Amino acid sequence: MKKLKLLSLVLIFVLCFLLTGCGNEKVLSCSKTEEDSGISMEQTIDVTFQDDKITNVKMSVDSKAVDDDIKENWSYFVSILDGQFQETDAAGIRLTKDNNEDDYTYTIVLDVDLETANEEDLADYDLDSIVGSDETYDSIKEQAEDDGFTCK
Repeated sequence: MKKLKLLSLVLIFVLCFLLTGCGNEKVLSCSKTEEDSGISMEQTIDVTFQDDKITNVKMSVDSKAVDDDIKENWSYFVSILDGQFQETDAAGIRLTKDNNEDDYTYTIVLDVDLETANEEDLADYDLDSIVGSDETYDSIKEQAEDDGFTCK
């Protein structure tokens, strides 16, 4: 009877592992903060791997005015960013923007599900080369750290 219970538990564990992919997902999180021309920018990138294949990329850029000249011209700064980045909620690609005029912060978040996004939309964000790429967790981590990011 004990062997039957143990066998049942092992079988449940194996089914959980096979059906949900337990242990096959890995997330690389990298961040970098820079300050230039009166603006502090914090960039974060989360790259999700499933079975050593990139499945999702989420990038966030938080810009904050740290100089009075930028604060006085905040609406001009916002108009430049609004013109460069259009909010999107296409299949597999979501870009959102948030302008907080009270504390002079502007956040852009791009969330890309590579399994559902089409290549044409990915090309708009210069991400089409990721699909089918041989990049690994370690190679992307190395590239990010070479670009000044701190990864974990």
